[in-house]
Amino acid sequence: MNDKLFVAASVIVPSYRGERRLPELLERLARQDFEGTWEVVVALDGESDGSRDILDEYRDRLPLRVVASTERRGVCATLNDAYEAAAGAVLIRCDDDLSPAPNMVRRHVEHHATTEAPVGVIGATRDVFADTPYARAYGIPANRRHLAGVYRRRDDMIWMHWAAHNSVTRETWDRAGGFDTRFSYGEDSELGFRIHESGVRIIIDPELEIEHRGPAPDAEHRIPRAFLSGASRKAFAKAHPGVRHEDAVWGSLRAWLWAAGVNAFTFALRSAAGCRRYGRAVDGLPCRNTDLAARSPHRAGCRGCRQGRISCRTGISVQLRLAGEPRHGRTAGGRGRRAVQ
Repeated sequence: MNDKLFVAASVIVPSYRGERRLPELLERLARQDFEGTWEVVVALDGESDGSRDILDEYRDRLPLRVVASTERRGVCATLNDAYEAAAGAVLIRCDDDLSPAPNMVRRHVEHHATTEAPVGVIGATRDVFADTPYARAYGIPANRRHLAGVYRRRDDMIWMHWAAHNSVTRETWDRAGGFDTRFSYGEDSELGFRIHESGVRIIIDPELEIEHRGPAPDAEHRIPRAFLSGASRKAFAKAHPGVRHEDAVWGSLRAWLWAAGVNAFTFALRSAAGCRRYGRAVDGLPCRNTDLAARSPHRAGCRGCRQGRISCRTGISVQLRLAGEPRHGRTAGGRGRRAVQ
């Protein structure tokens, strides 16, 4: 198992406090139809819940290894450790809040086995929402627009969608150099850009579209994330001067005009903490006012791009940290010892 020549693929799962998310993913991985030799490498970013106990329950059903740090280190360091430990010739990223289809591993391996030149493969994420006013006003329509934009993206800009579900060969990963630990938000697309710049063709396979069970459930969580996403574009521009990081693909002139005009309404959104308070207020509005929920995330993203402060040198500033954010790796943590088991 430790000899990379005998392992066709490694599924790499970063997880932070994933006790409630991991069982669904592990069940799906246990049903994979790939007949070659493969493994699952779960990287625990600190051990502060019962995730290890959950993983132990699946050791007899999955070729499972655990990479664990004693304290939280952040998504970049956690993923770099996992990729370093992985033995597979094909390295498949699959976050702990995704629900892969039975052909996921096989499909990724086939892409890399049937192309002469190296490729990077992306599976787009399809958000799964509870039936709430926020989901109806913003979450579901926004994800539909996002997916439509993903599949219309120009070939030279597909790298922007490098995120929670993708694959590369070990050779491509080593050449790219892994995640840049100076980033603490926007690190995925930054790596995608470097993979693209190395000459690797990146493709999006509609058959690898995957359910995402962890979208923001309300405006209180979505609006700060939009602000941080906007702020991360400033860090990207600093790391790669002159490179255009496009916004979403707009489907109509009206949508484009709205995107251009919305900046005038974002002056009050100056920090992620302020966005969270604003989002909480939006969540408290009557259902008839949910149009505000539909417009606010884009406003926050525009404001983050102007006002947010994410430094490539110092990581995410204290101003932008979201205390208690239940997503993996969104703050830059300290160093902790890691163990592979």
